[in-house]
Amino acid sequence: MNRAFFITILSLISFSVTGQKYLTSDLIEKAEFHLKEAVGDSLFAYFQLDKNSYYQYRTKSGKVKWEKLGKRKYTKGDFVNAKQIVFIYNHPEFDYKFVDKRIVVNLNSELNLEQEINLNKVPDFLLNNKPSEWLTETELDDIVAKQKLKEPIKEPVMILEFDSQDHRYYWKVFNTVYQEKCFSDEEILHIDPSSGRILKHYEERQYVLHCVE
Repeated sequence: MNRAFFITILSLISFSVTGQKYLTSDLIEKAEFHLKEAVGDSLFAYFQLDKNSYYQYRTKSGKVKWEKLGKRKYTKGDFVNAKQIVFIYNHPEFDYKFVDKRIVVNLNSELNLEQEINLNKVPDFLLNNKPSEWLTETELDDIVAKQKLKEPIKEPVMILEFDSQDHRYYWKVFNTVYQEKCFSDEEILHIDPSSGRILKHYEERQYVLHCVE
């Protein structure tokens, strides 16, 4: 038997014994393919791979561990799955700070989708490739001003949050009416970002974590 051929056969046998391996670039390409299928070509252009993406592999001793994607050319050990390939979208129509814009692609051992990609945190107008219908900051300020809130001790603060139960975004307005070192009394509004409708209006004492009087 030709010596070169014999060495090739041994290499293939060794590779199969050590378990399934993939090029890490193949994992990324597969994940990108599935994401593009889910969101369309136009929106996909605004997604970038999160450097903190991982896959799972099994060691020779049978332990399952995590490895950062892209750290090496081939996957480590015996490939198990890639349940934490994360993409982040940055779209000019959704340019809001402190919002979780991560979308997870979950691949099985054959690099097929383990489950449908959850796109709940992507606004409908982006998925439908339409301009934003959300109210502007000025329009939101006008709505807050009309609510006849209690006298604040500082300017109200407005942050965008996502309701994981109702699968929708809302603006959360904090109107601080009293404050000490470790807590504050807040009058809080939840506002629908499209219609401006007041979803909730309540008061709550909020405490500062790890604060000592």
